Amino acid sequence: MYYTWAYVGLVVSILVSAYALVRGGPAERYGAVMFLIAWLATTLVQKRTFDGIEWGIVVVDTLLLIGFVILCLSARKVWTVLIAACQLNAVISHFVPLLAPKFNYVSYITVIAFWGGYGLLACLAVGTYSHQRELRLKRAVAEV
Repeated sequence: MYYTWAYVGLVVSILVSAYALVRGGPAERYGAVMFLIAWLATTLVQKRTFDGIEWGIVVVDTLLLIGFVILCLSARKVWTVLIAACQLNAVISHFVPLLAPKFNYVSYITVIAFWGGYGLLACLAVGTYSHQRELRLKRAVAEV
């Protein structure tokens, strides 16, 4: 079952990132590039065994959080605040095993995948759609 979600996540990641790279503005493109680099780095540092905190992924996620905060401060768009918040939730979720040693690994992976995967992709997709909507409104005003 884990692999099914991984494949669905892969397809959704590629589609949303491609959408942001092709149709997004500078902020959306930077967000997509950061997401894709972090996704690739995560697959490289992942241990594939579930025996506690994966520190390599914590480092990658923390660096991505820093990148999203910088993007948030420079782009000044609402979706960048939301994407940074989702990534902060993912980073904090890595430390659940320290607070609850007898936690369920499936829950741990699900929470991190939700915030650090699907949450980020939803923010990126909404941000790209918002950018396209803004461009349409500017064109409509210019025609009037």
